[in-house]
This record gives sequence, structure tokens and C-alpha cells, in this order.
Amino acid sequence: MKVAMLQFLPLCFSLLLAFNTQPLLAAEPEPVVDKQGNPLQPGGGYYVWPLWADDGGLTLGQTRNKTCPLDVIRDPSFIGSPVSFFVPGLDHVPTLTDLTIDFQVRTVCNQPTVWRLSKEGAGFWFVSTSGNPQDITSKFKIERLEGEHAYEIYSFKFCPSVPGVLCAPVGTFEDADGTKVMAIGDGIETYYVRFQKVSTYPLKNQGFSSA
Repeated sequence: MKVAMLQFLPLCFSLLLAFNTQPLLAAEPEPVVDKQGNPLQPGGGYYVWPLWADDGGLTLGQTRNKTCPLDVIRDPSFIGSPVSFFVPGLDHVPTLTDLTIDFQVRTVCNQPTVWRLSKEGAGFWFVSTSGNPQDITSKFKIERLEGEHAYEIYSFKFCPSVPGVLCAPVGTFEDADGTKVMAIGDGIETYYVRFQKVSTYPLKNQGFSSA
């Protein structure tokens, strides 16, 4: 459904307004917890693991044209790279709240590792990096899976708190070479994750996947 461009939004967001918008999330925010039930701390280091395993975590990879910026991928053979969450003015990481996500690793690209949405095709976006925390394309949310035994199971959503902007779950897309890239678009199903705190957190000392 084509959504009319709001005059107060910058022109660069027009593509975001043209894709399957949904109402903003209405549930009450709650603290996001890790696998041990401890609230996530802004700026802390966490692995993002799939629901069913303690590997196959999220990391960075050179996809598409094998150039920078790096995209966010799931590597089945790798524990993943630590990410940090940043929420202005809060001492915890809540659900359903605009936040920015940053990989705390050293990469081959001399660019920020902040997540951002990158247009790839009609109605399709990759989750990439080189983002800016102030930009709407770097605003993500964490949503908890509903259910009695699902208190530590979450998913990512691109759903900035701006009326009329794209609101869609983040899932995985298998690239032509088999790389599983985090993406948003038609046919992309929600990807559920758990968070594991990094016990010893070596800032910018961990590599990334080149898959």
C-alpha cells in the first residue's frame, strides 16, 4: 500500500513509507532479559543467538557485491559477534522502544558498525551497518514472543515511533551464495533470538565472519 509522504519527514525516508505499514506497537514496554533472566544493560556486550542453539549467532559479513558496508548475517558455524544496545535516557533495555544496535568488533571497513536499514529491491531491505544513531533508518525495536514460557525469547523489528513509517519484523534471507542475511520484506518471517551476556567482553578485538 502506497503511503503518502509526510511533509515533515526528510526525502530520504520516502522508500520506507511505501512498504506495508502497520500500526505502531501498543503494548507496554518491559525490560529485555538475557538467557539467565537478567535485564540487558545499555552498552553491555551480548551475543544474539537463535532460539534453538548457542551458535549460529549474528555477526557481520560481506554480502551482495562483497564490499563495504558490511551486512548483518547469521553464521551457523560461529558463536557470533557481541552487540550493544543504546537507549537514550534509560539504564535498561526495554521492549517496544526505539533503540540503536552496534557491533562492538573491529572490521575491515573503516565505517561505523551501527545497524541501519539498506534498500535492496522493491519492498525489500537488508539490515546493514554504517548507520547513524540519529537517523530513523537506525531505529530498531525488540519485541518479546507472547506465551507462558517465552519470557526470554525475542525478535527484532524495524518500527520507528513515527506515524506512517515502515513497521515490519526482521528475519533471514538466504543470499545467492547461501549466506543468511538479516532482512525485511515480503515473505521474510520473524527470526526469534535469545541474548547471552559476554562474560569477558573484549571491545573491538573480535573478528567477523566473511561469509
